[in-house]
Amino acid sequence: MADPIAGLPYWEVRFDQDGQLLDDDGLVAGLPGTGVRELFVFSHGWNNSEAGARNLYAYTFDELSHQIGKFAPDRQGQAGVVGLFWPSLLFPEDAPDTPSTPSTPAELAAALAPAFAAPERAKLIELTALLEQQPQDPTQLANAHRLVAGLVTSPALADEDRGQEAVLTKPTGEVFSALAGLASEQGDAQGFPNPFKVLWHGAREALRTASYYEMKNRAGVIGRTGLGPLLGRVAGNGLRVHLLGHSFGARLVSFALPGLPDGVGSPVASLLLIQGAFSHFGFAAPIPVDRSRNGFLAPFSDRVAGPLQSTFSLGDRAVGWWYPAASLLSNEDDQAASDLTYRWGGMGHDGFQQDGTEQLDLRPAGTPYPLRAGHFYRLRGDEIIAEDQSPFSGAHSDIRHPEVVWSALAGATTAA
Repeated sequence: MADPIAGLPYWEVRFDQDGQLLDDDGLVAGLPGTGVRELFVFSHGWNNSEAGARNLYAYTFDELSHQIGKFAPDRQGQAGVVGLFWPSLLFPEDAPDTPSTPSTPAELAAALAPAFAAPERAKLIELTALLEQQPQDPTQLANAHRLVAGLVTSPALADEDRGQEAVLTKPTGEVFSALAGLASEQGDAQGFPNPFKVLWHGAREALRTASYYEMKNRAGVIGRTGLGPLLGRVAGNGLRVHLLGHSFGARLVSFALPGLPDGVGSPVASLLLIQGAFSHFGFAAPIPVDRSRNGFLAPFSDRVAGPLQSTFSLGDRAVGWWYPAASLLSNEDDQAASDLTYRWGGMGHDGFQQDGTEQLDLRPAGTPYPLRAGHFYRLRGDEIIAEDQSPFSGAHSDIRHPEVVWSALAGATTAA
């Protein structure tokens, strides 16, 4: 067990990219002797260091401890917290409070390599060398596209989350031209002197898209094959688990639900998805844009005993703009742009999108929520999750607010 956070017992749990448990920090063996009955499990999303994830957990759990003491004193002494660590990644210039100047290819390779296994790391190095050289050769552009596609090794798992797959499969010229145009809309592309420069800039954007697509897929795999079975091992003795996830981490904790072992009662009492970077149709039954299908996670929502909540904000540029924009190459018909944006929309842009979902505003700490067990809620955070922290992500990671933590505690105290 790690050092407590604000008096709360704290464990750090680590998984590899395939969902294999590397270290549970003594959670399974030690939890029964702690008296913990309310276990809050939080997963980071895209991230470029363990320190960044640990800082997020330190803020969140410190605030949680404060709120429990003030608003739920009957739960004091019963709560414990878990921070999950998994190999995710972040483009250097996409991180909050970093220079907007694009990273060099060598800097990209150094930043992204730790999240990949050796075979993919070799492809990344070869690809970034091509990005540095930018040969005026269509064959080398096609080779770069092949290398980009080779970085995605985790399965998508859910059809509604396959939007960015077209970046890997469509013709090279179409993909690189389209992505260079999207980058120009972001203000990243300035005055290309020739068409090859445009296409190589598109290749760089394809690397960004493929790396995030791999992280999104990886999060689902880790949730289903790693976290779900781990929760099954700690279930019982009245333990109630409260799942929190940010960005791709929201997908990770959601996919823990289908990963729970058969024959083990679900210990999950509440779910909070914070600016989730996966399909807003994940739990839909049916999917509004195709009522013949259900979201992949829909059959497993009853494994959450209490409320299911998702925050969203118009300030989240990563999920509100890039997430659907990177999926537009999947279009095979004449749908309007607004329809395509909805088809490939993410949780962090507009929350759960399905019949029966209720919308509420994020509320100040201590202000009651009218939550009910087993119901879906999307929590509007436009005035709170609002700080523009980077040109790419906007307010996507502006989540260190008492209101966000309170929504987790409100869901936990509502749970049946």
